[in-house]
Amino acid sequence: MSARFSVRLAAEMAVPGSASRRSTSSGSGGGQPVQPDSTDLRLLALLRGEGRLSVSELANRAHVSRATAYLRLQRLQEAGILRGYSAQVSARGLGLGVTAVVLLSVRQPDWRKVEDQLRQFPEVEYFAFITGTYDAILIVRTPDIDTLRDVVLERLQAVPEIRSTQTSFVLEEVIHRPYVLPVRP
Repeated sequence: MSARFSVRLAAEMAVPGSASRRSTSSGSGGGQPVQPDSTDLRLLALLRGEGRLSVSELANRAHVSRATAYLRLQRLQEAGILRGYSAQVSARGLGLGVTAVVLLSVRQPDWRKVEDQLRQFPEVEYFAFITGTYDAILIVRTPDIDTLRDVVLERLQAVPEIRSTQTSFVLEEVIHRPYVLPVRP
């Protein structure tokens, strides 16, 4: 089975006015935040489609010099925007044919404990705290419904800090991007 490679980006692309999300680059002069421009975004868009491109091929497709592409990628890496390269693997190809979205209601003072405990669940592909009726969302992948039942009813419900869960099966994944780039006018 072949795997496509993609680039995993920081979700915290520099947001003006948000000091906690601003990244600085030691090579960008004076510690100024990195604000990706249209060339940076073009390079990242190309890598999103084909993360195994050589710097030469990436530069050619982005219509920039090899040196420019190399320096831009290095700057994005130093700023923490470009965090690395990873394989995209088919969950179904690995025998994980059941995907579910699980919403969690958590006892408020104990959310950090839940975070630590859920890191131990290998079936959890995605975990985030959210606003609204529920406190957290999980994407869980298992080989079958029996295993999903075990994850939700036996293991999640055994975590004392989790008050309740709601599970929905994913029928079809329509859009699954490795990352989203900002839309520029």
